[in-house]
Amino acid sequence: MPSKPGNAGTPSDKGVIPDSVRAAACQPVVPSRRSLSKTKRTARAKVSSQVRKTMMDVSESALQKILSQLRGGESSLSWSQRRELLQAIGESRSAGRSSESGLGLIRELAADAKWEVRRAVVDLLPSLPDQDFDGLVAQLSTDSNAYVRQSVERAVKLRRVNQRAAARAKRSLDQVSEHFQSIESKHGKAAANKAMRMCERYSELLVGSIVHDLRSILTHLKLNCHSLITEVSEQSDTRAKRLGGRVRSDLEFLELAIEDMRAFTQPMPTEREPERLAVVVAEAVELARDNVRKVGFDPGPVLLQVQVSESIVVEIARHQIVMALANVLKNAMEAFIVSSNTLREGRIEIEAALSGKQVSLVVVDNGQGMSDEEADTLRLLTPGRRNKTKKHSSGYGLPIAARNLAAHGGSLTLESRENMGTVVTMALPLRSR
Repeated sequence: MPSKPGNAGTPSDKGVIPDSVRAAACQPVVPSRRSLSKTKRTARAKVSSQVRKTMMDVSESALQKILSQLRGGESSLSWSQRRELLQAIGESRSAGRSSESGLGLIRELAADAKWEVRRAVVDLLPSLPDQDFDGLVAQLSTDSNAYVRQSVERAVKLRRVNQRAAARAKRSLDQVSEHFQSIESKHGKAAANKAMRMCERYSELLVGSIVHDLRSILTHLKLNCHSLITEVSEQSDTRAKRLGGRVRSDLEFLELAIEDMRAFTQPMPTEREPERLAVVVAEAVELARDNVRKVGFDPGPVLLQVQVSESIVVEIARHQIVMALANVLKNAMEAFIVSSNTLREGRIEIEAALSGKQVSLVVVDNGQGMSDEEADTLRLLTPGRRNKTKKHSSGYGLPIAARNLAAHGGSLTLESRENMGTVVTMALPLRSR
């Protein structure tokens, strides 16, 4: 039966396939330019994500591999991925994690064919060591791109501003140290200690007056930022999501810093109870491990050895001393940081030694240690002076520990040698009988 006009080749015609349909079915499927572009973008996004993941889990071996590929001309990274690589290195350096391979990548990419990549190198100039800074400034200040040259000028000015600010801060601390030494030489150590306590109390009052307002501001800031981050992340690309995650992380750090400021200004309890020092130390060890986990590290590689007699009893406000020791132990564990979420193997020894009417609790680590300037006790115990080698440093950990010990009639001293380790000694009066 012939088919009706206008219905030729319809499915109702059993076994009949129109020639036009047959020909189309035999043609190869060619993706549209739009679909190809989308496929490329997806592939690049995956590679870019892998680069960011590698850099955030930064290790010397990972950086060395990327550097070798770039030097050998084997790298398949696009210019935008090379720029993101530099940004990740910058984030790592700002968190205090530097490496020779990271510096090598910066030097290598300073000669990149794309000016956008060279411009990303300029952004890192203010934080580089003097030798690298001088060499790259000389190289990039004559760059063929005017925007790169102008950026170098701004980086040099920023470096000078930062150096002047650091010099002013150092002079101020040196002057304070000289004043205390003068008081001690004229009036004795007791008078100098009393002057120190008066200065600390003034700091507590000053910080305390700020903390309340900061907490109120932070509450509204977190609510608005988290809503904005959620909305933007659902509608934007990978870069916007990464920046949103960074803002979220910064807010968490700000909350941590404000909480440490609050703890520093809290009135010290006057009640004292007899406590076995071994039990206090065990509690502080667990608290320190928990605090290290909260900032993204596994404390497992660091071995803690405790030698504290069960017979030693001290009269203390338990929470204050647990917090003081936990802060010291957290610092000791962070001395083994090798990447953004990794601690290398190391050892921390905690030992109690009796001396007259007091007990000295000594914490020894074989971590990265500090230079003489970094280990200066006055600088370390100045509230708010962040340790730039630690991403989550609020600058209040050791000042809180020293304050809590001083309130019990004790003290905190520190000795350190770069690349060898640190010894922190916490003295406490024994229980009066």
